[in-house]
Amino acid sequence: METIYLQLYSLGQYGQEHPMPECLETVAKMGYDGVEFAGNNYGGLSAADLVAELKKNNLGCRSVHLSMDQIVPTLPYLKEVGVQYAIVAMHAFSNEEEILDCARQLNEAGKEAAKYGIKVGYHNHTQEFNKIGDKYFLEILIENTDPENVVFELDCGWATAAGADACEFLKKYADRYVAIHIKENNKVIGPEKPRSPKDPSPFKLDADGKPIITEEMRKAFAERASWNCGTGQGIIDWKKVFATCHEIGIDLFVVEREAEYGGLDRLACLQNDVDWLKANL
Repeated sequence: METIYLQLYSLGQYGQEHPMPECLETVAKMGYDGVEFAGNNYGGLSAADLVAELKKNNLGCRSVHLSMDQIVPTLPYLKEVGVQYAIVAMHAFSNEEEILDCARQLNEAGKEAAKYGIKVGYHNHTQEFNKIGDKYFLEILIENTDPENVVFELDCGWATAAGADACEFLKKYADRYVAIHIKENNKVIGPEKPRSPKDPSPFKLDADGKPIITEEMRKAFAERASWNCGTGQGIIDWKKVFATCHEIGIDLFVVEREAEYGGLDRLACLQNDVDWLKANL
């Protein structure tokens, strides 16, 4: 049975201004079946309290997003919550050596996660669709990770924005994909320039340790936001994507939204997303 989850990053400012129990209640009232936590953030709740909040709102939690170094320390918590997939939201690599090192780290974390009945995963942006020879970075990563312990979540929005064929990719690696991100976009931008783990952070910090957002960054964020539109209103052939998912057995569909569109607020956009999916999935 297909389930429609919400990646909590999508709540944007609302998620930052409201406590986790209130956020979960809001998501449930919209009609989502569950949530995917972002940034290893569980609202400061104990695992038992988080389970209680999820149960109260009739929400599932099959996956979470976190960084590579957060996986192993968080495994006991995730097991208690009942999470299936601990997914690395993003990781920097710019050449084959760095891709293989990422694969090594995923494999090592995957072995540890297996002791808790959890699989480690990886979620793409556009940078993974740069190529070495005739292979995407992401293909090299997939082909060098352990199928027993490491799975993948295809962000269809970022894949399509990079110029890749999401359905072709899902079919080629059907045994490795367990979920997709549903993110609509209206433009092919190509893969972003890859970043190396050795590169300095693009953000400088102020005296309080908060990132300084420059005017150039604000313009880049605004441009990025302009690529967003309502689900079903952009360039992605969702009918084809859903047919492919049904064919290969994917049943976890996670909405992720980067920005608002059409003058609507974030919650209205997310409501439209789930309503459209329920009518079209």
